[in-house]
Amino acid sequence: MKKGTRLRRLGLVSAVVAAGLATTPMAAHADGYDTPRSATAVGAGSTYAAGLAAAHQRSRAAVLAVGHDCDAGTYSALLTYASPGGGTWVFQSTHQAMCVD
Repeated sequence: MKKGTRLRRLGLVSAVVAAGLATTPMAAHADGYDTPRSATAVGAGSTYAAGLAAAHQRSRAAVLAVGHDCDAGTYSALLTYASPGGGTWVFQSTHQAMCVD
């Protein structure tokens, strides 16, 4: 029974990662948001959601460290590690945004 649960979890994670990677690039904005910025960071958490949120937060912070005023942008994430018991989730997140130069 545990093997079936792990396979379903892997299928769910794969679907989420695939959806995250299928984002489209953003077009340049006419209101001054004309400089594309992107950053990739790693984040971890004790749950799936916490790990994903940590990775997204770190990649967004890295973009904002260079571009002071940016739009919401898009994220793509890749699960890089999940502990066998599900207590540690590690993601690599890339954030792409358009910023004011």
